[in-house]
Amino acid sequence: MKGSNSLILLTAAITVDAYVVVSPTTPSVGVRAAPSLNRNPLRSQLKSGHYLYHGITQHHRSPFQLQYQIQCKQMTSSKTQLAAKNDEPDEETEAEKGSSIPNKIVTLWKLLITKLMSIFPALRVALASFTVGAIFGLTLIFVPVLNSVDKLSEPVTLFETILSDLDRGYVDNVDTKKLFETGVSAMLKSLDPYTEFEGRQEAQDMNESISGKYGGIGLVISGSTIPKPVALVDNPENSGAKEGSKLLPKEALKDNAQLLDDDTIALDDDDDEDLVGNQFKKESTSKKRKDELKAYEKAVAKGVRVVTAFEGYAFDYGMRPGDKLVAIDGKNIEPGISVEDVRNRLRGDPGSDVDITFEREGVEGQTTVTISRTVVQIKDVKLATMVGSPKDGIGYIQLSGFTSDAGREVRNAIVALQQAAEDATNGNQSLQGLILDLRGNPGGLLTSAVDVSSLFVPKGSEIVSAKGRGFPGVTYKSRVDPILDPNTKLAVLINDSTASAAEIVSGAVQDLDVGIIVGSGRTFGKGLVQNVEELPFNTALKFTVAKYYTPSGRCIQATNYSSGAGLGSDGNYKASKVAEKDKNVFYTTNGREVKDGGGVLADYKVKAPKASALEVTLLRSSVIPDFAAEWSKKHELTNNFAVDDSLYREFQAFVMQQAKNDDLQLDALYSRPINDLKRALERSEYKGSTKELEQLQASIKQDMSKDFDKYKSDIKEDLAIGILSRYLPESMLINRSIQTDQQVLGALKILGNQNQFNKLLARSKESIVEDKTAMLAESKGIDSTAEKQGAKITMQF
Repeated sequence: MKGSNSLILLTAAITVDAYVVVSPTTPSVGVRAAPSLNRNPLRSQLKSGHYLYHGITQHHRSPFQLQYQIQCKQMTSSKTQLAAKNDEPDEETEAEKGSSIPNKIVTLWKLLITKLMSIFPALRVALASFTVGAIFGLTLIFVPVLNSVDKLSEPVTLFETILSDLDRGYVDNVDTKKLFETGVSAMLKSLDPYTEFEGRQEAQDMNESISGKYGGIGLVISGSTIPKPVALVDNPENSGAKEGSKLLPKEALKDNAQLLDDDTIALDDDDDEDLVGNQFKKESTSKKRKDELKAYEKAVAKGVRVVTAFEGYAFDYGMRPGDKLVAIDGKNIEPGISVEDVRNRLRGDPGSDVDITFEREGVEGQTTVTISRTVVQIKDVKLATMVGSPKDGIGYIQLSGFTSDAGREVRNAIVALQQAAEDATNGNQSLQGLILDLRGNPGGLLTSAVDVSSLFVPKGSEIVSAKGRGFPGVTYKSRVDPILDPNTKLAVLINDSTASAAEIVSGAVQDLDVGIIVGSGRTFGKGLVQNVEELPFNTALKFTVAKYYTPSGRCIQATNYSSGAGLGSDGNYKASKVAEKDKNVFYTTNGREVKDGGGVLADYKVKAPKASALEVTLLRSSVIPDFAAEWSKKHELTNNFAVDDSLYREFQAFVMQQAKNDDLQLDALYSRPINDLKRALERSEYKGSTKELEQLQASIKQDMSKDFDKYKSDIKEDLAIGILSRYLPESMLINRSIQTDQQVLGALKILGNQNQFNKLLARSKESIVEDKTAMLAESKGIDSTAEKQGAKITMQF
């Protein structure tokens, strides 16, 4: 319409000018009259354009036009007669002649008007076509939207109506907020274990896990709350994949458990699943209730204790694992107080101070320290050190997560190791090999995984891509030259708890053949991308939006999820293992075969030590920390500390006494199914079978007690770590443990064998030279801008 209006205004201006040209001598209709359009009856018609359209394009003449043409003819005749009678014109005539426009310009204007009028029908056709196309396009856009609105309006209205009816008429008072959260959580739970609604506190925790930062003092605390003991970790995502977390929920761990080896003991709460029917599952005996009450009273008596004190924060102020918190800012911590309340009192604005009073076994009285709150940066790199013989030049980095600073931390660690390798050989040798430990790493930010991968792969290499039904496809490529020298051999340690973002790094290293994957089997197999969408009222929605693909094009998602929503369903999502026949073959840069649908498989397999049933029981209970507390009352730590046989026998006696006092169940892994089966047999009055079951239970305890000798070295190491954790920072404990780590030693072995390393990567001498040449060429010639398409979103793995 704007173009049409412009055309109309232009035609009006031309008409007025034409009117001026043809009336050069008569003031009433000539030059002096033209500017005074306000006094001209033609003005309103020119302004609207209506008269111009009919008068010019259709050649209709109004009475005004006829009168105007007669006046023009009369003026022309009078002018001709006057010129014949008088050869010299007067001054007024000359002046009027001088004001007229040359004939060439008049002709040009007429041609222009004629041209515009000739194309006007075509413009009308174009306008009509544009209108039809616009209507059609808007229909295509808005009809699906309207259908979607119609599809959503019914369930939304029903949900609101149900909440309103319950709030108004339910027999007892109800909390509609909790009902809403329950309904939404059930709805999302029907999709997959990673899609969930985050309340205010959960959304805050999620934000902290993504950024890796919070305002506090750097403590991990644990305690008990009604109805059962729970633990709260400042950084739950890095507290251990076996316990479940925001990144790897317990449900996902349970789904993945079916892919574990049959002889592997999984450290989760599902090992002792109920083996009898549901009719017996809810029954509880008097003894069971007494045991639960006793355990709870014991946990309350222990109070809120320190699990970990971060280096650079609370650890530097003297706080240690095992310390019992007594008061915060002079306000006592009452028995049974929730861990969340204690945590909230410890946290605060950076720069503010907090007074913490605590008790420690072996130290008389109470100790109070004043700690200045700060922005706690949870480090992803837990340890960076040289391992093996100094002449081997092998570095080790343990990466526990992928928060926003993971790339920077790994880069700094590599630079430090490169310098350490040169210093150890007086500058004669650079870093020869690097072990990147991703075992137990649950993942984190996609961008951080890209940053870490870029440190190892050639510039311009594709690292990961993601796509989904409503997700804008995005491809990430390395934007920088690799900081790791091509001559430095790389080994990545993985296990079944290496997940998501950690699998992106593992997959990129494997697909691009820049290093080998070392482990006992495969990674977790989480190839899904979650987006965290902020919602009103400081809440958030974390939902699956896409699948990601490694450089070879494979998706390593090991579990298929389908919706379990609808009436008549249990409301839970359906999980199934990706069948072997459905797995596709892909190829690495050097032509090695890799498959999708099952995580990242190790190139070089080294068995991981399997935890015995006794060791699992001891680690799950608090018996090791309790013994360490008792030991610290009587002993002081020395530089040559070691768990000798005498100390080990003392610990064994402590464990057996705990079991005798019913403070520890040695058969805890089996007691629940056995007790349920025993109740079922008693209901059926199978007394003979019940007695045999009691004999079996006693036999299990006896066999487990023998494990003290069979797995002596492993339990000794667990005990040593338990005692040392009360004195040493986490990095020193990790450094101690890797010295005897079988998989670390296996990685050292393969990195020290150049021929075997090249053979695993299907490399020949010629291909190595070609790879290095290509890498240098690519680093110089490829655009450093990563290919990123789509909206900017917060993606989490």
